[in-house]
Amino acid sequence: MISINQNIISKILETNSIEIDSLIALAKHSVIDFRNTPDKFGGKNNPRIPIVLQQTEINYLNKLIGEFENIVKTEPAGLKDLKDEFDAIITGENLARHNKEFKNELLIRMGYSKLRDNLYAGYFESTGLKACLYCNSQLAVSVRSYKGGKSAKFQVDHFLPKSEYPCFSISFFNLLPVCGPCNGKKQARAVDFNIYSDDYNDLKDSPFKFRLDKRSIVSYRVNGNKDSLVILFDDPLNKSFNKSFDIQGIYSTQKDLAEELVLKSIIYNETYLKSLRNSFKRLYPNKIPMAERLLVGNYTNVKDIHKRPMAKFTQDIAKQLKLI
Repeated sequence: MISINQNIISKILETNSIEIDSLIALAKHSVIDFRNTPDKFGGKNNPRIPIVLQQTEINYLNKLIGEFENIVKTEPAGLKDLKDEFDAIITGENLARHNKEFKNELLIRMGYSKLRDNLYAGYFESTGLKACLYCNSQLAVSVRSYKGGKSAKFQVDHFLPKSEYPCFSISFFNLLPVCGPCNGKKQARAVDFNIYSDDYNDLKDSPFKFRLDKRSIVSYRVNGNKDSLVILFDDPLNKSFNKSFDIQGIYSTQKDLAEELVLKSIIYNETYLKSLRNSFKRLYPNKIPMAERLLVGNYTNVKDIHKRPMAKFTQDIAKQLKLI
């Protein structure tokens, strides 16, 4: 729900360049083999079945092979340009509908599934992204370290869907950790939102806002019934984001959390928050901002929204209620 600083990803790619360059070389070699000897798995009795490639498919592979390294590492603006260039050869829609055999085999050769089992566990852990990048309501990445490696539970959405753009199936800036429901709802639909960006305006705040209807807050203060609270979601993208992921529906179930924040705004005033800050200043001088986190029960800095589920909702409502 807020853009991720793309420099974070660029730094990870730079730090792990040897490992990433190795995976690029292996995947590229596999795609070259596919172009030179086009075939697919045919089962135990006939392990490889030849495939006849169309000229447009050969042109597609030549484009991919010629710019493989750039395609895997390129930043969001570069991905948009490359998308247009591949569409000029075969559009994503046509590839998904009419070039299925070619598309399916190319996805295998790119090696996305294999990377899920090894590289991506450590990669997503290093990004620090834990909550779903779309709804922010659920955990999207869970990584556990053990002797000899890491295991991870995560789902990945391809911003440019791999069903239409297999060429970008292992492009790092095309991979988004998301929750299962959002991944299923989005499918191959485009999202008009810059997930990765280096634009200060994208990074300083989210264009989406949660708020409580003011009259419902007054009603709650009178009757103490949490069902009186009305949660609203402002979607500046002509409601397309809300429609794609049913954000309003997801958060309409969070009245208990909204109630807790309203009660805190009634019980705790600025004097209380000041005393919390003073206590942290004496005990943990480097953790003074933790006082606000302790008060609202989640991260309170905009840049930390994706570190924990419900952080966006909590921040917006807490700011509306003047808790932070």
